[in-house]
Amino acid sequence: MRKLCLAVLGATLVASVASAASDGIGQMGVFYANVGWIGQAAATTAGDEIIADVTSFDEVQSYDLNGTEDWVIANTGDGDVDCLVLFGYTPETIYAPGNADADDSPLEQFIDDGNFVMNTADYIFYVTAGGGTNGDVGVKTIMDGSLDLWTDNNGTDPTADGAKYTPSLDSFNSNRSFKIEQVDADPVWDAEVIFADGALGADPVVLRNNETGGRVGIWMQVSDDSLNRGEVAVEIFNNWVPTAIATAVDPAGKATTTWGQLKGL
Repeated sequence: MRKLCLAVLGATLVASVASAASDGIGQMGVFYANVGWIGQAAATTAGDEIIADVTSFDEVQSYDLNGTEDWVIANTGDGDVDCLVLFGYTPETIYAPGNADADDSPLEQFIDDGNFVMNTADYIFYVTAGGGTNGDVGVKTIMDGSLDLWTDNNGTDPTADGAKYTPSLDSFNSNRSFKIEQVDADPVWDAEVIFADGALGADPVVLRNNETGGRVGIWMQVSDDSLNRGEVAVEIFNNWVPTAIATAVDPAGKATTTWGQLKGL
């Protein structure tokens, strides 16, 4: 009887994991109708490359300001990990300029639901309608922390994970990197993967909230239109994302029952 219970529970666990793996990754929305610290042509080229070549998400589309608001709201609470890609500009339709909606904006709710935001070019969450209206308070407010990204001329080199997942990523200067010592000191946010780092911080890097499972990442936060942003982003999404997200069982990515616990019954 005990063996039968183990078999049934084991099969249930496997089925649950398989279901989570198939349903874990949802949709991707790409916003480059407005950009910051990058030319529109360069952003369009990179954005179009992401839309054409990312295969890890069920659906990848670009949206305008109103469409991004609708997409973010529709993909909050749907049970999947969805990803919003920004090019140095935070749409005012999902986060009020000047940090006026500090706690319950569609953007923060989207992240707190266990979803993923990835930004390139200008300082994440800094620029919106009216210019740098959010300032460096934007990232602190949205992430409920004290992180800053002031790292001018931070020479970054690919890490082992960078070489593994993003082979097209070369050394470059990042002006807005996440400072890993600040991340390490934060009780909620962890550096889930670092693709390149330097003396002042990491970029590209993905941070993960250990309470909600939400992710905030950056890649190539610098004003340099010559960088291969699209190629590197596609590699992050196609090579790394499935290893990190597709096997998650609950929104925080933690299996509630392990095979070792089953064997101990």
